[in-house]
Amino acid sequence: MMTMKDVAVALALGVFLLPSSAFAPTGSSLAAGRIARPGMASKRTQVARLKLKTMAVPPPADFKGYWDKVQPAYDSSTRHPRYSNQDWLTNLKDLVFLRSKMLKRISSHLIANTVWAGVVFFLFQNVPAVTGFCAGMNPTAHSLAAGALSLLLVFRTNSAYDRFWEGRKLWGKLVNMTRELARLGHQYLRGNDREHYLALCAAFPAILMQHLQGKENTYRPSGGLYSEAQRTALHGLLGDGPMKLLWESRNRPFTVTKMMGAIVSDGMTSPAKVEKRFGKIDFDGDSQAKLKANLIMSQLTAERRHMELMISDYANVYGACERIIKSAVPTSYSAHTSRMLSVWAFTLPLALVGSLGWRMIPAVGIICWMLFTIEEVGHSIEDPFNLHVLDSKWLGKEDQLRIEASLNVLRGDVLERIPATDPSVYTDTKTQPFTARDYDPAQFHWDWEKTAK
Repeated sequence: MMTMKDVAVALALGVFLLPSSAFAPTGSSLAAGRIARPGMASKRTQVARLKLKTMAVPPPADFKGYWDKVQPAYDSSTRHPRYSNQDWLTNLKDLVFLRSKMLKRISSHLIANTVWAGVVFFLFQNVPAVTGFCAGMNPTAHSLAAGALSLLLVFRTNSAYDRFWEGRKLWGKLVNMTRELARLGHQYLRGNDREHYLALCAAFPAILMQHLQGKENTYRPSGGLYSEAQRTALHGLLGDGPMKLLWESRNRPFTVTKMMGAIVSDGMTSPAKVEKRFGKIDFDGDSQAKLKANLIMSQLTAERRHMELMISDYANVYGACERIIKSAVPTSYSAHTSRMLSVWAFTLPLALVGSLGWRMIPAVGIICWMLFTIEEVGHSIEDPFNLHVLDSKWLGKEDQLRIEASLNVLRGDVLERIPATDPSVYTDTKTQPFTARDYDPAQFHWDWEKTAK
């Protein structure tokens, strides 16, 4: 037996699950000068038992057994290594055993200042004139100058970090645009147009990375335009003809965008290719044929405009990357900071030797190490595409960008054929990155519709 509570719940569910037409006033209610409200049903109306139905495709019989056995292609997106407070001992050991990359970069300046501190202490002990001069010095002058020096170092480091972060954001935008251009190529192009276009998309990040780095930088120990692995991968993607064009080009990323634009234009304006994709287009047929023809022309116009805008944004991104590497922090700013730091550091032993004695030598070494490292951090990250720090962990990984280590993963994303479901496509791509089959990427949706029916 239903209690009053059960009836109240049923009525509440009825209000929320009624169709929108139930809330509309009827003609009889308007004529009577009143509007029927939900829940005010007549005595003849009975509370119906509502059944909620979900539209779902039934899983295959072996669904659970299959997914229990098969592992996903990957667990989660790869994270870049991050510093942790638990790494303090490792970092300290790198400093003590002279494995720190920053220590190596400032070693000449640091050794010169430390040796000079030893010379000042020796003269202070053995030359009365120096002893009297140092005894009359007051460290207050260095304390006052340290404030201005700190501001210069902070501004210099911040300006370098702004350039680093801008480069990281530009490369992140490039990653997003590469995936979007690949998606458009899968969706809008067919046959060899699609394959050639995807090859250029997959090769573009590596070509741009080499364009921004150059061969003279110590970041690329091989000294060549590409490592052997990178050259082999690019040749496998592009073939002899495109590689020859790129090799003779004055600006390789610019040439790639021109080639991509040419493929898009040819694929969407060639009558034979358009008919192969959409079938016969008849503007003089019946109403259905005319409608189809107009829809196809509108679709082609929108698709080409979208892809051309994306390629144009591609050019804007690599142009902004070129701006970073071709414009440095003003030389006068960097030079003045370096001169002021050097003068301050070389005169510091004279101010401290009278009060600290021999302890002045390690004190000067530690203080100079801290300040020189801050300055060098700004120098090392100023050009994010040429992080030429001497890091042994990155030797042999010249094909990866320090600010974005997903270059090879991005290439795989571009060339992956999923959600295409044609088994022959996967068979082709297991041995080579391309397939000559003219598959339709929407086939997975057709399969779903058949199962749903």
